[in-house]
Amino acid sequence: MSFPDEMLYAAFRAAFVVTLDCMLRESLDQHHLAAKTSGFLDVYPVLKGTAPQIQLECLLQTWDHLQKSGSSLSAFDNCVVHAAYEALAKMGELTTRPSLSNVWKGPLVMATAADHWVASKVRAVQLLTDEKSALELAQMQAELADKLPDSGTNSGSCSQRTVDDLISIVGRWTASAAIVLGSEKLLTDDEQELLRAFFEEQTGLLR
Repeated sequence: MSFPDEMLYAAFRAAFVVTLDCMLRESLDQHHLAAKTSGFLDVYPVLKGTAPQIQLECLLQTWDHLQKSGSSLSAFDNCVVHAAYEALAKMGELTTRPSLSNVWKGPLVMATAADHWVASKVRAVQLLTDEKSALELAQMQAELADKLPDSGTNSGSCSQRTVDDLISIVGRWTASAAIVLGSEKLLTDDEQELLRAFFEEQTGLLR
């Protein structure tokens, strides 16, 4: 893999590790006594509170889009990619990096080291983003700010349907089993088995 491809793969691995941790913590905290953990999409204020299984679906769906040659990414896909990069950068900034070591234990071998330069490497890759994707991301990020556009406003790249889709993401509870359990080339066999066991025990989270 090229350096940008390795960092993209690592970013999605980081977002998966964050999301899995969030799901496990919430399942163990039945009485909501602990502070609520943050999912990787919480980087966008309007998506805060999105159920971790839905965040996982968004992550793996975008990963699937990336694996299909010739498939163009939507504006929301680009936002998922950005959020994944932010998850990896945040991990790289921590003094102790046990989660970062889990990121590097994925099914693909990376030449890039999991060292204290990870956050800087992420920023370097983000600077290489092509102009069209960067523009779409900037527009989408503006529309993912604290306040959603008024219902009668369809300015910029964000249509009313996109706004409705975002609201739907936050409000959804059941994720697609085909997407969540059918990912390829991102998770290890043990991680896939862990997901299957988790969702078998936590009924009602998949459809």
